[in-house]
Amino acid sequence: MNQRYEKALAQIALVILVLSLLPIMYLGRYNHPTGDDYYYGVTTYHERLEGGNVFQIVAKAAHGVSLEYRQWQGTYSAMFFMYLPPNIWGDWAYRMVTTVMLLSLTGSIFYCLKPLICVFGKCTAHMWIAVSSVAALLCVETVPSQGETFFWYNGSMYYTGFFSIGLVFLGLLLRELSEQKKHRFVLLLLLSVLLSGGNYVSLLPLMILMISLAVYLLAVKKRMPALELGIICIALLGAFAVNALAPGNAVRQSGMWKIPAWKAVLKSLLQGIIYLRFWIHPWWLAAALCLTPIFLRSYRNSSLQFRFPLIVAAFSYGVFCSMSCPLFYTMNSTGPARAVSIVYYGFILCTLFIYYYLLGVLYRLICAKGLPHKMSKIDRIRKMNKTDKIFPALGIIVFILLIILQTANGAVLRCTTAKAVTLLVNGEAKAYEAEYRKRMLVLKNPAITKVEFAPYEHQPDMLYVGDFSSDSEDPTNRKTAEYFKKESIVILYE
Repeated sequence: MNQRYEKALAQIALVILVLSLLPIMYLGRYNHPTGDDYYYGVTTYHERLEGGNVFQIVAKAAHGVSLEYRQWQGTYSAMFFMYLPPNIWGDWAYRMVTTVMLLSLTGSIFYCLKPLICVFGKCTAHMWIAVSSVAALLCVETVPSQGETFFWYNGSMYYTGFFSIGLVFLGLLLRELSEQKKHRFVLLLLLSVLLSGGNYVSLLPLMILMISLAVYLLAVKKRMPALELGIICIALLGAFAVNALAPGNAVRQSGMWKIPAWKAVLKSLLQGIIYLRFWIHPWWLAAALCLTPIFLRSYRNSSLQFRFPLIVAAFSYGVFCSMSCPLFYTMNSTGPARAVSIVYYGFILCTLFIYYYLLGVLYRLICAKGLPHKMSKIDRIRKMNKTDKIFPALGIIVFILLIILQTANGAVLRCTTAKAVTLLVNGEAKAYEAEYRKRMLVLKNPAITKVEFAPYEHQPDMLYVGDFSSDSEDPTNRKTAEYFKKESIVILYE
């Protein structure tokens, strides 16, 4: 029965995932730039308007990166993408942001988990599809903040985008460890340089995993993989040093509340407990119940002995908590919503792994070792087969009860897809679009040089992530005015 359940879960979960993404992607047609999308895109946008080709536009972006490196921050690859926001090509390009972010996140989860589950875990493709689909659904549907995460280019690219690249990096690394290929090794080196110029929230756990894996390979005397991994680690750390030592970082840090590293580590570990308390919600429990039967079946063919549950759980928890360290270290807080979102992705992946491992420990103790030694092999198999029938049935019953509970308390309406459908049906998205179009008529009118806007009357969740300031001298207001060739732009708040 577990085999049929595994296949059915894989198919159903994948279909649900695909269908759930469609309304969110469609909502992206009402998505528009704001804030830093204009701030960083002004020079490249003007270069395009003046007839500059792609190479000239990219050169402008590279020049902007060099300025930011000296004056503001060292995240060179992220800054490069910031200077090339899709709005410089037109509204049609910005509408693609949501689709690109969603496909990047879900696709990278599938790519990363395949070698982990199918190659190293020696499990079936159905299990890979089921686990990846469920994990992706949790990440997309229950993420704490959707607007900055999937709709705002600058914030989503910097965090969700680089997190997705990190998962692709890990997936590529796992493939390289199973079978060495020169082109993969070169690509890993290039990705190391790219990732080291991104956000620290997704970079720090990646470095911890890389160094820990290199030490493990040396300990088990796998010299060639260890040598390759060592070279990749050097590239990763070297490029990170270029990022961290940027003169602009000191300028930016002067305006932030920086705390000692040891205090940041302690706060991150404590914050992890808070996250566990709030993020192990009924949706997570429902996902774990769905996966339990196929996890149990996978242990039969697994070579893992599950000998060190405390060490594995503590290490996984530490990797998860490390994502909060850069945020506490630089600003003594959990950070903006877009940063918390990728911490949430890390929570989903780490906790599902911890659950898989701890469940494996129980399986070995109860099913593998707990059966009487005098029992024949046939009787053992029969007893396990009875377990195979019981767990899926119990899991389905409890899963249905959890879904009913979540529907009754309104939690379903807080999921990303439900929000998207609501905005499309109630007309909020179209109303926001109409207001945006009216603003564009003013901003593109050369006769109007001093622009004053009333605040958006319609501020739909997810689509609306903020507006300009009431101060015409605000840096973002000034850059946006320059973007549209205006003297000033202000919002007339009451």
